[in-house]
Amino acid sequence: MPFLVTGISHHLAPLPVREQLHLDERQVVDALRAIVAHAGLSGAACLSTCNRTEFYLSVADDRSSRLATSRFFHYLARGPEFADLVFSHSGEDGLRHLFQVASGLDSMILGEAQVLAQFKRAHRIAQDAGTLDGELDLIMRRAVETAKLVRSTTGISRQAVGFGQVAVRLAEDRLGSLQGVGVALVGGGSVGGAAARLLARRGAAPLLVVRRGPRAAALAVSVGGELVEKDQLGSMAQRFQLIVCSTTSEDRVLFRSEVAAIRERQKHGSKLLILDLAVPRDVEPEAGSLPGVELLDIDHLGEVVSQNLGIREVHRPRAEQLVEEAVINLVDELRGRGAGPVIAALVDRAEEVRRGELRRAISRMRTLDETERAQLEHLTQSIAAKLMHQPISFLRQHGDDQDSRRVLKEVFGLHLDAAPEDV
Repeated sequence: MPFLVTGISHHLAPLPVREQLHLDERQVVDALRAIVAHAGLSGAACLSTCNRTEFYLSVADDRSSRLATSRFFHYLARGPEFADLVFSHSGEDGLRHLFQVASGLDSMILGEAQVLAQFKRAHRIAQDAGTLDGELDLIMRRAVETAKLVRSTTGISRQAVGFGQVAVRLAEDRLGSLQGVGVALVGGGSVGGAAARLLARRGAAPLLVVRRGPRAAALAVSVGGELVEKDQLGSMAQRFQLIVCSTTSEDRVLFRSEVAAIRERQKHGSKLLILDLAVPRDVEPEAGSLPGVELLDIDHLGEVVSQNLGIREVHRPRAEQLVEEAVINLVDELRGRGAGPVIAALVDRAEEVRRGELRRAISRMRTLDETERAQLEHLTQSIAAKLMHQPISFLRQHGDDQDSRRVLKEVFGLHLDAAPEDV
């Protein structure tokens, strides 16, 4: 199966590595076009999230697979120390991994709903970049269909265990009741927005929303918050005990020096909890070393999430079964696509022979009535279909094998327009 998945994920790569190899949309497009142009691939897509950066590649052979993997290092890796963190799955194993990712079975949060939206966006980006071939497009569409089936027929996504909820739970563990606790919100993305709404329901107040584009204003309105400038946080330091950061910035947004300035204005002996929900991280890690400051990032939240997934785990076997069935069906479909032209030519050849022999036989017989002609037509069709059943079944099972297709064409004297692989 000419397919390869290669990349890094939360299973092996720690957060500092994942944020170094995280790609924004422009970088994804550049990487896809470069890999397709220089690695001899016919198709490529990339999914880059807080938990993974991985490429889905249509490859011609093992050599292409190795070349594609080396290109991954060339364009993304900053040094050889990442070599042991990069995984590669080829063929059916690669397809299975891709389907599991889209279905939320490979996420840090089992059944995570957000990853499907991210996967569909990765599909669209590859389409817009012009790096999808027909097979990779089919693979990704089938993965989306399977993910929807998994979510609609199992309970793997019904028990809410999102990062926003975990962030609020951690805040309650550290700070106690959130009623009347002030919060500074930096970033209004999906995770940060979810956390803000939950905080508002818990009675957290005031909610100071740092102005960063139109999302900030919309978030402030939705949670009854107060829109502020980032440089005002120091002067407002006594109004909040919690900072939640979740921007899409590729650079740090909150630095140690800024957190130190906030702490200088806060009450002596108080605590400041900072939840950094972004990848790359928004907060300079050194800020966590300041007295009275606790800084938790996405990996800390993942550890808590893993302890709260018992209900979803019950549904994992059924979800994995659906994925496995979908992968098997897709493999058959892909093989059938490879054998399609040969099967069509074989059927055409059988029909040509059947009709020719039928005409000759009828010409030597007495005049037949309409019923007799229909019976003879049905008989010859049945014989041709039974004779063709075995070779067609063979082609569907081995349609991805160039030698098998060539043998069938030679045995039956088929004449197709020469494809590049058959020249």
